[in-house]
Amino acid sequence: MSSDSNGEKPAGVYLVALYFVLSGFLESIRKYQEAAHHWSLNPLADGSLWTLAVDPIIYLAIAYLIWRLAAFGRLAALVYGYISLAMYFGIAASYFVFHTPLTVTPLFIALAVFHVLSLPGLLWYLQPSRQKKVFHLSLWEILLSSD
Repeated sequence: MSSDSNGEKPAGVYLVALYFVLSGFLESIRKYQEAAHHWSLNPLADGSLWTLAVDPIIYLAIAYLIWRLAAFGRLAALVYGYISLAMYFGIAASYFVFHTPLTVTPLFIALAVFHVLSLPGLLWYLQPSRQKKVFHLSLWEILLSSD
């Protein structure tokens, strides 16, 4: 990742990584709180506790990519961000326009608002024209980096 001479990353990179770390754990907490079944330790069971680890692993992987491999992380975050925004707007349209039955809890609404308010700023920050200096890396720089 391009950085200043003192090794500091731009504040936006910290905020983007923080968004993904928070999102991973908040989504897992929501899944646990809204579950209507007992949890099992069996990894192949329907209500396995291991399914709670999926969200943090995915979100932390994107945060790691942003932190260490900025160009790949930026691409992963942009893809995730656009898909998530489309999903939340699709869910809202389905619920309000087509009256699709949906279990809506306060925690689900709070997380949806968190994502819908955070993602436009995150996507704006990660746009290629805005991040030429911060996220401009060649594949050789990524592969040969010593840190």
